[in-house]
Amino acid sequence: MSNIAQVGRALLSPFTSVGIWYNNTAKAHPLATGIWTSGLKTSAADLFAQKVIEGKKEIDWNRHAVFCTFGFVYLGGFQYWLYNVKFTQWCGPITAKFGHKGTAPIKVFLDQAIHHPFMYFPTFYAIKAKVSGQPLSYAVQKYKSEIWESVKTLWSVWVPLQLINFAFVPRHMRVPYVAGVSFGWTMILSVMQGKFDDAKAKKDAELASKMSADAADKVNSILQNGNTVTAAQSKEQ
Repeated sequence: MSNIAQVGRALLSPFTSVGIWYNNTAKAHPLATGIWTSGLKTSAADLFAQKVIEGKKEIDWNRHAVFCTFGFVYLGGFQYWLYNVKFTQWCGPITAKFGHKGTAPIKVFLDQAIHHPFMYFPTFYAIKAKVSGQPLSYAVQKYKSEIWESVKTLWSVWVPLQLINFAFVPRHMRVPYVAGVSFGWTMILSVMQGKFDDAKAKKDAELASKMSADAADKVNSILQNGNTVTAAQSKEQ
Protein backbone atom coordinates (compact mmCIF):
# COMPACT_ATOMS: atom_id res chain seq x y z
CA MET A 1 0.00 0.00 0.00
CA SER A 2 2.87 2.39 0.83
CA ASN A 3 4.38 1.77 -2.60
CA ILE A 4 1.06 2.62 -4.27
CA ALA A 5 0.83 5.80 -2.21
CA GLN A 6 4.36 6.79 -3.21
CA VAL A 7 3.59 6.20 -6.89
CA GLY A 8 0.40 8.27 -6.54
CA ARG A 9 2.29 11.12 -4.91
CA ALA A 10 4.96 10.95 -7.60
CA LEU A 11 2.34 11.13 -10.36
CA LEU A 12 0.51 14.01 -8.70
CA SER A 13 3.65 15.92 -7.75
CA PRO A 14 4.02 17.90 -11.03
CA PHE A 15 0.35 18.94 -10.90
CA THR A 16 0.62 19.85 -7.22
CA SER A 17 3.71 21.94 -7.90
CA VAL A 18 2.01 23.77 -10.77
CA GLY A 19 -1.04 24.39 -8.59
CA ILE A 20 1.06 25.83 -5.75
CA TRP A 21 3.04 27.98 -8.21
CA TYR A 22 -0.15 29.28 -9.83
CA ASN A 23 -1.77 30.09 -6.48
CA ASN A 24 1.33 31.96 -5.30
CA THR A 25 1.54 33.84 -8.62
CA ALA A 26 -2.14 34.80 -8.40
CA LYS A 27 -1.58 36.14 -4.87
CA ALA A 28 1.45 38.18 -5.93
CA HIS A 29 0.10 39.37 -9.31
CA PRO A 30 -3.69 38.92 -9.32
CA LEU A 31 -4.48 41.30 -12.17
CA ALA A 32 -1.81 40.00 -14.55
CA THR A 33 -2.71 36.41 -13.71
CA GLY A 34 -6.37 37.08 -14.43
CA ILE A 35 -5.64 38.79 -17.75
CA TRP A 36 -3.32 36.08 -19.08
CA THR A 37 -5.48 33.23 -17.82
CA SER A 38 -8.68 34.69 -19.25
CA GLY A 39 -7.15 35.64 -22.58
CA LEU A 40 -5.42 32.33 -23.26
CA LYS A 41 -8.44 30.37 -22.08
CA THR A 42 -10.77 32.29 -24.37
CA SER A 43 -8.47 31.76 -27.35
CA ALA A 44 -8.17 28.02 -26.67
CA ALA A 45 -11.91 27.59 -26.12
CA ASP A 46 -12.84 29.32 -29.39
CA LEU A 47 -10.30 27.29 -31.39
CA PHE A 48 -11.59 24.08 -29.78
CA ALA A 49 -15.18 25.06 -30.56
CA GLN A 50 -14.40 25.83 -34.20
CA LYS A 51 -12.21 22.84 -35.02
CA VAL A 52 -13.57 20.08 -32.77
CA ILE A 53 -17.21 20.88 -32.01
CA GLU A 54 -18.18 22.59 -35.28
CA GLY A 55 -15.66 20.70 -37.43
CA LYS A 56 -14.65 23.75 -39.46
CA LYS A 57 -11.96 23.12 -42.08
CA GLU A 58 -10.79 26.72 -41.96
CA ILE A 59 -10.58 28.78 -38.76
CA ASP A 60 -12.64 31.94 -38.73
CA TRP A 61 -9.81 34.25 -37.61
CA ASN A 62 -12.06 37.29 -37.45
CA ARG A 63 -14.32 35.53 -34.97
CA HIS A 64 -11.24 34.33 -33.08
CA ALA A 65 -9.90 37.90 -32.84
CA VAL A 66 -13.20 38.97 -31.29
CA PHE A 67 -12.94 36.34 -28.56
CA CYS A 68 -9.23 37.02 -27.88
CA THR A 69 -9.82 40.77 -27.53
CA PHE A 70 -12.80 40.17 -25.30
CA GLY A 71 -10.91 37.61 -23.21
CA PHE A 72 -7.80 39.68 -22.51
CA VAL A 73 -9.40 43.11 -22.11
CA TYR A 74 -12.84 42.53 -20.62
CA LEU A 75 -12.79 39.12 -18.94
CA GLY A 76 -9.28 39.44 -17.56
CA GLY A 77 -9.01 43.18 -16.89
CA PHE A 78 -12.44 44.67 -16.30
CA GLN A 79 -13.91 41.68 -14.47
CA TYR A 80 -10.97 41.66 -12.05
CA TRP A 81 -11.79 45.26 -11.12
CA LEU A 82 -15.51 44.51 -10.94
CA TYR A 83 -15.37 41.30 -8.86
CA ASN A 84 -12.44 42.07 -6.56
CA VAL A 85 -12.75 45.83 -6.14
CA LYS A 86 -16.30 47.08 -6.73
CA PHE A 87 -18.27 44.05 -5.54
CA THR A 88 -16.12 44.01 -2.40
CA GLN A 89 -16.81 47.71 -1.79
CA TRP A 90 -20.53 47.53 -2.51
CA CYS A 91 -21.13 44.45 -0.38
CA GLY A 92 -18.54 45.21 2.33
CA PRO A 93 -21.00 46.02 5.17
CA ILE A 94 -23.10 42.93 4.40
CA THR A 95 -20.01 40.72 4.22
CA ALA A 96 -18.81 42.07 7.57
CA LYS A 97 -22.11 41.08 9.18
CA PHE A 98 -23.05 37.86 7.36
CA GLY A 99 -19.82 36.63 5.77
CA HIS A 100 -19.11 35.68 2.17
CA LYS A 101 -21.87 33.05 2.09
CA GLY A 102 -24.39 35.69 3.10
CA THR A 103 -23.38 38.11 0.34
CA ALA A 104 -22.95 35.47 -2.39
CA PRO A 105 -26.62 35.62 -3.56
CA ILE A 106 -26.45 39.45 -3.75
CA LYS A 107 -23.25 39.35 -5.80
CA VAL A 108 -24.73 36.71 -8.10
CA PHE A 109 -27.79 38.92 -8.65
CA LEU A 110 -25.58 41.93 -9.47
CA ASP A 111 -23.46 39.80 -11.78
CA GLN A 112 -26.19 37.90 -13.61
CA ALA A 113 -29.11 40.34 -13.65
CA ILE A 114 -27.22 43.61 -14.16
CA HIS A 115 -23.59 43.10 -15.18
CA HIS A 116 -24.03 40.46 -17.87
CA PRO A 117 -27.20 41.64 -19.65
CA PHE A 118 -26.29 45.35 -19.61
CA MET A 119 -22.46 45.39 -19.71
CA TYR A 120 -20.96 42.01 -20.65
CA PHE A 121 -23.03 41.31 -23.77
CA PRO A 122 -23.13 44.92 -25.07
CA THR A 123 -19.33 45.05 -24.77
CA PHE A 124 -18.97 41.71 -26.54
CA TYR A 125 -21.14 42.85 -29.47
CA ALA A 126 -19.37 46.23 -29.63
CA ILE A 127 -15.97 44.51 -29.84
CA LYS A 128 -17.32 42.13 -32.47
CA ALA A 129 -18.59 45.07 -34.54
CA LYS A 130 -15.27 46.91 -34.21
CA VAL A 131 -13.12 43.92 -35.15
CA SER A 132 -15.47 43.07 -38.05
CA GLY A 133 -15.39 46.64 -39.35
CA GLN A 134 -19.13 47.04 -38.77
CA PRO A 135 -20.94 50.16 -37.48
CA LEU A 136 -22.24 50.38 -33.93
CA SER A 137 -25.76 49.81 -35.25
CA TYR A 138 -24.64 46.25 -36.10
CA ALA A 139 -23.83 45.66 -32.42
CA VAL A 140 -27.18 47.12 -31.35
CA GLN A 141 -29.07 44.88 -33.75
CA LYS A 142 -27.12 41.79 -32.64
CA TYR A 143 -27.87 42.61 -29.02
CA LYS A 144 -31.60 43.07 -29.64
CA SER A 145 -31.98 39.87 -31.66
CA GLU A 146 -29.77 37.55 -29.58
CA ILE A 147 -29.80 38.77 -25.98
CA TRP A 148 -32.70 36.72 -24.65
CA GLU A 149 -31.40 33.36 -25.92
CA SER A 150 -27.90 34.27 -24.73
CA VAL A 151 -29.05 35.29 -21.24
CA LYS A 152 -31.19 32.16 -20.77
CA THR A 153 -28.18 29.99 -21.59
CA LEU A 154 -25.94 32.15 -19.39
CA TRP A 155 -28.14 31.78 -16.31
CA SER A 156 -28.39 28.00 -16.65
CA VAL A 157 -24.60 27.78 -16.48
CA TRP A 158 -23.42 30.65 -14.33
CA VAL A 159 -25.92 31.16 -11.51
CA PRO A 160 -24.84 28.01 -9.60
CA LEU A 161 -21.16 28.44 -10.51
CA GLN A 162 -21.05 32.05 -9.32
CA LEU A 163 -22.72 31.12 -6.04
CA ILE A 164 -19.75 28.82 -5.43
CA ASN A 165 -17.32 31.49 -6.59
CA PHE A 166 -18.51 34.30 -4.32
CA ALA A 167 -19.17 32.05 -1.33
CA PHE A 168 -16.03 29.90 -1.22
CA VAL A 169 -13.28 31.01 -3.65
CA PRO A 170 -10.54 33.34 -2.29
CA ARG A 171 -10.52 36.81 -3.85
CA HIS A 172 -7.21 36.39 -5.67
CA MET A 173 -8.51 33.21 -7.33
CA ARG A 174 -11.94 34.47 -8.43
CA VAL A 175 -10.98 35.60 -11.93
CA PRO A 176 -8.84 32.47 -12.53
CA TYR A 177 -11.78 30.37 -11.24
CA VAL A 178 -14.14 32.11 -13.65
CA ALA A 179 -11.59 31.67 -16.46
CA GLY A 180 -11.19 27.98 -15.70
CA VAL A 181 -14.83 26.99 -15.48
CA SER A 182 -15.79 29.33 -18.32
CA PHE A 183 -13.80 27.30 -20.83
CA GLY A 184 -17.00 25.38 -21.43
CA TRP A 185 -19.11 28.56 -21.42
CA THR A 186 -16.84 30.19 -24.02
CA MET A 187 -17.27 27.17 -26.28
CA ILE A 188 -21.05 27.45 -25.85
CA LEU A 189 -20.94 31.18 -26.63
CA SER A 190 -18.65 30.60 -29.60
CA VAL A 191 -20.90 27.94 -31.10
CA MET A 192 -23.97 30.11 -30.47
CA GLN A 193 -22.33 33.04 -32.26
CA GLY A 194 -21.45 30.79 -35.17
CA LYS A 195 -25.06 29.64 -35.44
CA PHE A 196 -26.40 33.19 -35.10
CA ASP A 197 -24.05 34.42 -37.84
CA ASP A 198 -24.89 31.50 -40.15
CA ALA A 199 -28.62 32.09 -39.63
CA LYS A 200 -28.20 35.81 -40.40
CA ALA A 201 -26.15 35.06 -43.52
CA LYS A 202 -28.81 32.61 -44.70
CA LYS A 203 -31.57 35.13 -44.03
CA ASP A 204 -29.66 37.87 -45.85
CA ALA A 205 -29.09 35.54 -48.83
CA GLU A 206 -32.78 34.66 -48.95
CA LEU A 207 -33.73 38.35 -48.75
CA ALA A 208 -31.28 39.23 -51.52
CA SER A 209 -32.64 36.40 -53.68
CA LYS A 210 -36.21 37.58 -53.08
CA MET A 211 -35.28 41.17 -53.92
CA SER A 212 -33.59 39.99 -57.12
CA ALA A 213 -36.66 37.98 -58.05
CA ASP A 214 -38.93 40.93 -57.33
CA ALA A 215 -36.70 43.22 -59.40
CA ALA A 216 -36.72 40.71 -62.27
CA ASP A 217 -40.52 40.53 -62.09
CA LYS A 218 -40.76 44.31 -62.24
CA VAL A 219 -38.42 44.46 -65.24
CA ASN A 220 -40.43 41.78 -67.02
CA SER A 221 -43.65 43.63 -66.21
CA ILE A 222 -42.25 46.87 -67.62
CA LEU A 223 -41.04 45.09 -70.76
CA GLN A 224 -44.40 43.40 -71.22
CA ASN A 225 -46.23 46.70 -70.77
CA GLY A 226 -43.88 48.30 -73.25
CA ASN A 227 -44.45 45.56 -75.79
CA THR A 228 -48.24 45.90 -75.33
CA VAL A 229 -48.08 49.66 -75.92
CA THR A 230 -45.88 49.17 -78.98
CA ALA A 231 -48.26 46.58 -80.43
CA ALA A 232 -51.22 48.87 -79.84
CA GLN A 233 -49.48 51.75 -81.54
CA SER A 234 -48.59 49.56 -84.50
CA LYS A 235 -52.25 48.56 -84.94
CA GLU A 236 -53.36 52.19 -84.86
CA GLN A 237 -50.91 53.02 -87.59
